Amino acid sequence: MATSIGFKAFQRRMKALSKITLGNVEKRVRKAALAADQVAVLATPVDTGRARANWRVGVGTNPAGFDPDASDPSGAGAISQGATAIAGWKSGSGSIYISNNVPYIIPLDEGSSAQAPSGMSAAAIQAARKFLVNGPSLFKV
Repeated sequence: MATSIGFKAFQRRMKALSKITLGNVEKRVRKAALAADQVAVLATPVDTGRARANWRVGVGTNPAGFDPDASDPSGAGAISQGATAIAGWKSGSGSIYISNNVPYIIPLDEGSSAQAPSGMSAAAIQAARKFLVNGPSLFKV
């Protein structure tokens, strides 16, 4: 009988620990996605602001298309849209996609602009890695 009560207590503790761990993982993924989105937006060179404006975040589906008339030189609108989408992500809701579909985004990322060095996508990935790989332990109790 004592074993049964001990096992039930252990079972409750493991369930609670599982919930805490999942919450910590979800938080870490959201922080990594936010960092990647912000770095991608802010590392994008600005001429008209169209490339910055067209960074989009989708949860579960990759955003399609682009707005040829959009302009967001500061990147604040794109970052805000990304933060809103990322805030709704939970484990099981699919992948978080950060994309930009302006036709010239690849040459821009490869350094076609004299305004900024190449590699905004690599910088975004590196920012996300810092949260996923180098962050504190997920198993805080």
